[in-house]
Amino acid sequence: MKLMFVSSELAPLCQSGGLGDAVSGLARALGAAGHSVTVVVPGYRSALRSPSCPRLVDRGPIRVGFRADDNARFEVTGRVLHAPLFPGVDVALLDLPLLYDRPGLYGEHGGSYGDNGLRFIALARAAAYLADSLTPDVVVAHDWHAALTIGALRTSLARGRARGIGTVQVIHNNAHQGRLPSSCMALTGLAADLFHPDGVESWGELNSLKCGAVFADRIVAVSPQYAREIQTPPFGEGLDGLYRSRASRLRGIVNGVDTVRYDPTTDLALPARFSAAEPAGKDECRRQMVRELALEPPAPGRFVAAVGRLAAQKGWDVLLGAIDELVHRGAVLALLGDGDRELARALADKARRHPGRVWFRAAFDEGTSRRLYAAADAVLVPSRFEPCGLVQLIAQRYGAVPVAHATGGLVDTIHDPGAVQIAADDHDADDDADDRRDPRAGGTGVLFAPLSVAALVDAVERVGDLGRRGDLLAVRQRLLAVDVSWDGPAQAWAAVLAEAAEEGRRRL
Repeated sequence: MKLMFVSSELAPLCQSGGLGDAVSGLARALGAAGHSVTVVVPGYRSALRSPSCPRLVDRGPIRVGFRADDNARFEVTGRVLHAPLFPGVDVALLDLPLLYDRPGLYGEHGGSYGDNGLRFIALARAAAYLADSLTPDVVVAHDWHAALTIGALRTSLARGRARGIGTVQVIHNNAHQGRLPSSCMALTGLAADLFHPDGVESWGELNSLKCGAVFADRIVAVSPQYAREIQTPPFGEGLDGLYRSRASRLRGIVNGVDTVRYDPTTDLALPARFSAAEPAGKDECRRQMVRELALEPPAPGRFVAAVGRLAAQKGWDVLLGAIDELVHRGAVLALLGDGDRELARALADKARRHPGRVWFRAAFDEGTSRRLYAAADAVLVPSRFEPCGLVQLIAQRYGAVPVAHATGGLVDTIHDPGAVQIAADDHDADDDADDRRDPRAGGTGVLFAPLSVAALVDAVERVGDLGRRGDLLAVRQRLLAVDVSWDGPAQAWAAVLAEAAEEGRRRL
C-alpha cells in the first residue's frame, strides 16, 4: 500500500517524547514489510539541522492561505523538502519558516508558543493538499496535531480521486485533544456549519482530535486496554460518547520499540553486553552503575530505577511518597527525569536525605537511561494512565522487571500471574489485540492497583522476593526473550490499513 503519515514528531529528526519513536517505529516496520510510507512533518529548525537529517530535495513551493474570523486573509509560504529516511520510508518536511523556524518544537523552557493552533492547523492543511495531489491509499493522522487533515479530506477536498483515500486517526494520548478557541475555526478552511456538537465543536471550542475521530474510516488507540478506557468518562475526556458510538471502527494496537536502537547485545552505551543466552553482562552493568552513581551495593532484586517525564500523569508524586518506605525496606533507587520543577526539587531533597541509597538527576540523557535499564533489577512505571508506554517495553528488552500500575497499555504488555486481571479483560476485541501477556511464557512484570504508596511498595517487594529466593536470573532471561519489536503490531496495523483502504475505494 501507498501510505501517508502526518505527525508533529518523527525520530530521529524531531521529537520531544514517545510520539516520535512510535511514528518512526511503525513507519519503519511497514516500510520493511513492503509498503511505501511518506511521513509529513513540520520543518522545524532542529529537524533541518539534525545530524540524522538526510540530503533533502526541494520538491517545490507550498502556500497555505488562511482566512481569520474577521475575514482578514493572509498566507504562509515555504517549500516541501523530501528525502528517503529508512528503507521504504520517505520524509516530507514542510519548510514554513514563519511557523517552524524556532528553537523548540512546541515552545521553550516548558512553555508553549502562543500560535501553536495556527502552526498545526497549517501542518494539517498542507498535508491534506499533498494527499490530494499524491493520492495515497491511506492517510494516517497521528494525534491532534494532524487530525484536521482527515476533516479536510472528508469535506472540502472530498472530490475526484481524493474521495478514495482511506483515513485512520491514531490516539496516542486522548488527554491532549488540541482544543482551540472558536475563532480558529475560520483558519481551518472547514465549513462553518461543521462547528456543532456532532461535528468538531466541544464546549464552545474547536476540538482538533474530535475532528479526526468523527471523520476517520478507522480509529486506532495505542493499546487494546486504552481503546476500552477512552470509551469511559474517566479517560474519554469528554469524547467517550463519540468513541462508544464509533466502537465498531475503533481498534487497539500496542506499540513496539526499535529493537536495533535498544539492543543489549550491541548497545555501546553499556559497559558490558548481554542476552538471554548470555545474561552475565547485566550483573557487570549493575556493578558499574552502582559505582558510577556512588550508591551502596544493593541486595539482589533491590536495585530500582525510574526513567521518564516528571509529570502527574506518570505518577512520580506517588513514587515520591514511597521513597522513604522503599529505602527502609532495603531498596536502592536511581531516578532520572525532567519536567515538573516542584517534583524535581522534592526528588532532589529525597536524594540528599538518603545519600548512597537514592540518586536523582533532573535531566534526560539517552545514554544514562539505557545504562539504568541495563543495570536495574526493577523499573517503576506508576502512571495514572498510560495509552501504551515505552518504559516497560524497554525495561523488558534490557532484562529489568517492570513494576507498573495496572492501566492502559501496561496491562496489555505485562503479564503478571500474581495480579488480579482487571474486569475489562472480558471483552469482544481480543481478536484485534496484539496481546503479549502469554501465560505460557510466565510473568513478564509486576502489576499493581490501586495507584497508592502502599500498593507500589508491595509490588517492589515482590521483585525483592525474587532476589531473595534466587529466582531473579530466570526472570531476567525470560524478559530478555520477550518480543517487544514492531513485527506483531505492524501485522495488526496492516490489517487495519487494508480495511481503511477498502472503505476509501468504495467511495469512488
